[in-house]
Amino acid sequence: MSAISATVEHAAYPNATEPSPKGLWRDRRVAESTWRAPVLVGREELLANQERVLRGALGHEYRAALAVMGPRGSGTSSIAECAVATFSERFFGRRSPLFLRVDTSQCRTPCLLVKALFRQIDPAIQLGGASTEFLSMLLLRRLRSLARPAVVWLDQVHATGEFGRVARALARPQEVLPEGTDGLPPLLLVASGSREIVPEVADTVRVAAPPLQGADLLETLRARAALAFQTPPLPEVLRAWADLTVASGWGLAMVGDLLVEAGARAEARGSFRVELQDVALPSSLPRHGRDAEGFGQTILEVLRTATGSLTAGELRRRVAEGCTSSGMRAPTPARLWRHVVGLERKGIVRREVRLGGSGGSRTLVSLTGEVSADDPR
Repeated sequence: MSAISATVEHAAYPNATEPSPKGLWRDRRVAESTWRAPVLVGREELLANQERVLRGALGHEYRAALAVMGPRGSGTSSIAECAVATFSERFFGRRSPLFLRVDTSQCRTPCLLVKALFRQIDPAIQLGGASTEFLSMLLLRRLRSLARPAVVWLDQVHATGEFGRVARALARPQEVLPEGTDGLPPLLLVASGSREIVPEVADTVRVAAPPLQGADLLETLRARAALAFQTPPLPEVLRAWADLTVASGWGLAMVGDLLVEAGARAEARGSFRVELQDVALPSSLPRHGRDAEGFGQTILEVLRTATGSLTAGELRRRVAEGCTSSGMRAPTPARLWRHVVGLERKGIVRREVRLGGSGGSRTLVSLTGEVSADDPR
């Protein structure tokens, strides 16, 4: 077991329980979307660099802005949460900050976003049809009247929705408050998600969060599944989950749903252990992007079961058979190739063109790290 594995396995998880004598689940709460692991596997260097940069960006006016951006499911919320903890300890000291977090995916307009922030301070407040800028001014004045350090966290920013208007007002209060910023308490603005909305200000820190892949992704899945289930799933189950998170485009954001789906299927079979047959894309989770039909997962399943690399023609044939058996329409050659290219860009699939020979040029496709049976190297 690696040092990271031991840390994850034995660290104090405040929302995990001791295993019960019997049953499939150890702690269902580990599968909830709000669950956060105290150890972020594969993010050690990123977090250390983020802390260094954030400490160096603290301005004399005690205001700063942090943007953690990355593909959906890359763990931007967890990374931002670590930054908030670091910032609060370093910047606020013993003063307890006011913490305002809003899931922007639940807000259709910037006005609704500001209102959601306001209601965390005063749930009974009545806000009419005022503009975003006016509401932002009122919010800043309320923060000043409270005289408490504040953290405003705009999470799950996956659509612009003009939320940048709110971020700009909070990052540049001097442009919103006609009376100036005198008396405004320390303020940290945090935005996390796949869209950039934080304006360029003097004390802005930007962090790019690449998606987890390979061993780090498998270790993250293994650690979370070990906490969720009485009996840890086998490696092939973890690999199938990893394929689904990448092929569907949801990344770590869908891990909880995968655990729930697999657990429900195992319980329906009367099993106390999740098996490979229980792994499936949750029906409640909408597919998005170019992989709405699930072709990516079929491609990965075909390559996973292949012995070595497959030629383009053989890959098309096997994918078509897989789609037919799953009740899906087989993709056209052009569409299939777009999916292969997309998986290659994510570092999961490798293409190799071989020139010459009696058969002419041919393209071989394999999973990253796989070597074809006839590869002389």
